[in-house]
Amino acid sequence: MDETIASGQAAHQGTERATANDSPLVVSVVVNYRGLVDTRACIASLVAVDYSRHEIVVVENGSGEGEAKALLAAMPAGVHVLRTDKNLGYGGGANVGLRWAVQAGAAYAWVLNNDTTVDARSVAELVRAMESDPRCGAASPQIEAKVGPDSPRGVWYAGGSADLRRVTTEHVHDLIQTDALLVPTGYVSGCAIFLRARALVEAGTFWEKLFLYWEDVELSFRLRAAGWRLAIAPVARIRHIGHDGAMSPVAYYYYYRNAILVAQRQLGPRGGVEAFLSLWSRAGRRWLACLIKGSRPWPTAETRGLFAGATAVLRGEAREGR
Repeated sequence: MDETIASGQAAHQGTERATANDSPLVVSVVVNYRGLVDTRACIASLVAVDYSRHEIVVVENGSGEGEAKALLAAMPAGVHVLRTDKNLGYGGGANVGLRWAVQAGAAYAWVLNNDTTVDARSVAELVRAMESDPRCGAASPQIEAKVGPDSPRGVWYAGGSADLRRVTTEHVHDLIQTDALLVPTGYVSGCAIFLRARALVEAGTFWEKLFLYWEDVELSFRLRAAGWRLAIAPVARIRHIGHDGAMSPVAYYYYYRNAILVAQRQLGPRGGVEAFLSLWSRAGRRWLACLIKGSRPWPTAETRGLFAGATAVLRGEAREGR
């Protein structure tokens, strides 16, 4: 694996791992950063999962002492809490839990957004699907959500594709109706990525430099390059609270910066240049709209991210780490 768990402090609560049967051990990993209300609901749904060898790990990702104490007090018996010294970003926080899972001997690790709730049969269905194809390295359940901009028909994700040169990702927004245990997908969303531990050992964990955005796409591409397949397990279902489609300035910054880094890393210099130009055009149109129509806010975060990505590429940072 990429890094040690030295930055995390383990606070184990409750029982030891079950070993009563031969079912593959699954470790579900939830990253909490100032989202205690959502995290509690997510953990409650995971505790109710109908699967015998299932461990739950919450990574308290530098939310502050007050929230950390409240989180520890709120977690049910049997849930393991790992604390980090600072906010490591989504990928970095997830990696703390993934390393714990691999060290614990898990066959699978399920990384979930904290604003999800899962069906009681979801883990069993994901294991059944993954066991049907030993070369499937990562899968996702179908992810439902209330109707809105990101889920126009009540489905947030049922597969997807990513075009790094054009800097676009697309979700399938219609439920997959099939008896197949697995359906191929272009990339697996980090919202609920069910990972085979052996694939993680071979391909590596999330690229922590990204901090926020594109880490799921980058890992998906790396898994495929290592010969692993990506899929949707249609029978497995979860629900995602999601958002209203709006992005914060911080999100825009990392989205633009990371898209260039990932394109450069996966496609080489030409791919990085094409991603930069695509984003340059996008940011330019927003600047023009602001100047002509007086619309706000100014796309300053996007512009900073654009040049931060280009600078990082020139410094060779796209080649650093996994």
